[in-house]
Amino acid sequence: MIQRIQSLYILLASCLIGLAAILPLFSFQLDGSSETVNASLSAFSWKGLDAEGVWRNLESLYALGIAFCLTALFTFSIIFFYKNRKKQISMVRYSFILTVALLATVGYYVYLVQAPDVVATKPQVGTLLVAISLVFDWLAIKAIRKDEELVRSIDRIR
Repeated sequence: MIQRIQSLYILLASCLIGLAAILPLFSFQLDGSSETVNASLSAFSWKGLDAEGVWRNLESLYALGIAFCLTALFTFSIIFFYKNRKKQISMVRYSFILTVALLATVGYYVYLVQAPDVVATKPQVGTLLVAISLVFDWLAIKAIRKDEELVRSIDRIR
């Protein structure tokens, strides 16, 4: 099961999405009237510095965090469909679509934050990990297809 390269790709994609759920996704530099305040967007919360310089949880984003966790669990569960390669390919495609939807949702939250007082928006490690997991999903699809073609060619020889 794990000895196949596509299973390793799927495992890596699942781990990267799981890590992205706990790491910051974007950071924002806000320009206030008297001082510059920094803020950070992660999968479960939107945090920022208050006037005293203490990090406060400005808004809880539990739906986004749960979506990250469910996508990671779904991607991990694909490994166990190694006997049915056609179903595994379709499930990896769904995982790819879910991951793109996660990136789109994060982009939507970044769009909501964009206000006149936002000076700079910088993607952080979490966003990069989600993008890399898309690459691993694509590599898994290619490897599963190659495995399926190999099995079909051996069946033709028989």
